[in-house]
Amino acid sequence: MSDSLRTLFNWFPVMRKLFQAKTEKEFDDFLDRHFEECVQRMEAEAHHLKVDNEEKLSAFLAAALSMPGLSVVREGYSNGRVDLTIKSESIQFPERRLAEAKIYRGSAKHAQAIEQLVTRYSTGRQSRGYVIEYVRDPGISNIVVKLRAKADLDLPVHQQGTTCDHRMRWAYISDHRHTSQELIRVVHVNVNIHR
Repeated sequence: MSDSLRTLFNWFPVMRKLFQAKTEKEFDDFLDRHFEECVQRMEAEAHHLKVDNEEKLSAFLAAALSMPGLSVVREGYSNGRVDLTIKSESIQFPERRLAEAKIYRGSAKHAQAIEQLVTRYSTGRQSRGYVIEYVRDPGISNIVVKLRAKADLDLPVHQQGTTCDHRMRWAYISDHRHTSQELIRVVHVNVNIHR
């Protein structure tokens, strides 16, 4: 079996889940699970990645997320250069999600990433986006608890209510009111690259 045929065969179960998604929620559920698998791959290779800059880390994540039927573009344009544009290539059900990525440098920088995603890059058309934080510091679990507590206190970027849990470890969700008056759900994905 050729390498390209073997690769396609390995992708088939994941591709089937992608192409079976017929609603926005089903696509988001697929994408969340796919993100989780790709983040775990990054964390397994953290010893190679811990000194890399944000662009290289995002390139690694984009390569991991990309698959037949799912396009991931780095530095695509949406009112500015957004770190990742994730797009379903389904003709029947095209979906697009934006992701802003940063190396963790405290809650103020995290709030800036949310601001960029929600007020600059998002048009309000997509109901969900991602803020990805590459955490080089030890104690990612405590860092995430502190980020959530600060967000729940400050309600940055027109946050509506408090944050809520996400099924992925070290991830959580916040809802933000866009200038279009639409609500944008932001999934905060924290990647442990400390080794």
